[in-house]
Amino acid sequence: MTAMRNVFLCFFSILLCAALSGCTKEEPEQPENVEIHFYYDEPCASCDGTKEIYEIVSEELDDVSGLYPYTVSVYNVFRKADAQTRDAELKKLGFQEEFAGSLTYPIMTINGNIYLGIDSIRESIREAYLTAGEDLFVYGRGVFDPARKQTLKQLLADYKLEKGGSSVVYFYRTVCGECIKTGEEVMDLLPETVVVDGTSYPQQIIRINTRSGRNAEILQAFFERYEVPPEDQMVPIVFTTRGYLAGYEAISSGLYPELEKGAGLGMEYPE
Repeated sequence: MTAMRNVFLCFFSILLCAALSGCTKEEPEQPENVEIHFYYDEPCASCDGTKEIYEIVSEELDDVSGLYPYTVSVYNVFRKADAQTRDAELKKLGFQEEFAGSLTYPIMTINGNIYLGIDSIRESIREAYLTAGEDLFVYGRGVFDPARKQTLKQLLADYKLEKGGSSVVYFYRTVCGECIKTGEEVMDLLPETVVVDGTSYPQQIIRINTRSGRNAEILQAFFERYEVPPEDQMVPIVFTTRGYLAGYEAISSGLYPELEKGAGLGMEYPE
C-alpha cells in the first residue's frame, strides 16, 4: 500500500511540475554569439559572391573580435532554401514577405537590425557588432526585437535610477572617437561618491548607447525635455538635473564641478 502511495505521489508531482512549467513564462534564451547574417543574390556558378563580404568582416572586426564571440553565416538567396531563411528572418524583423523583392543586396542583419547594400554594411558592421556584443554580453538584454512596441517609460526601464544618490545620464556611440575619449578620460574616472554640502552621495552613471535598439528615441526625449538647440544635439552628451553638457570639452571641464554643486541629486527621466 505504501509503495502504491509513493508511486501515486511521484506521478502527481510530475504532473504538477509539468503544469507549472507550462504556465511559467520562460526568459528568452541568451545567445552564445553575436550572430551576423549575410544574404547575397548570385546566380553565376563560377562567381564568388562572398569574397567582398569576408574581406569587410576581416578589415572591420579583426582587431576587436576578441571582445565578444561572433559567428558569420552567409546565404545565397538565389537558392530557394536560402531565400526561405531570409524570408523567415525578415518576418521576425517585422517586414512583409513582398519587401524582399525591393532589397539592395547584399544584406546584413545583426541583433535585430538590417543593413542594405555593401556601402552600408562596410560603414555599419563595426558599430553594429560592438553594440550587439555590449547588449548581449555586458548588459544581458537579449536579442533586440524591432517589432515589439514600447513606450518611453518601458524603454527607460532598462536604465533604473538609484534613488537617494547622485545620477547623470550619459549618451554615447561605440565608434565615436570623442565618445571613446570622454568615456575613458571622464566617465570611467568619476569617483564612486560625490560630496555635496558636506554630505557624501553614491554616484551613478547611466550609460545609454544611442545605436542600441530604440535608444535614439530616448535621446530625442531628453533633447525635447531639456530644449537642447540643434547645434548641441550630439554625442557625447551628459544630462543632469540642472541641464546638459555636450561634447568632450564641456563634459571634461564642467561635469565634476556641477556634481559637487548637487547637479546629480533628484534626477528624473522625461515622461
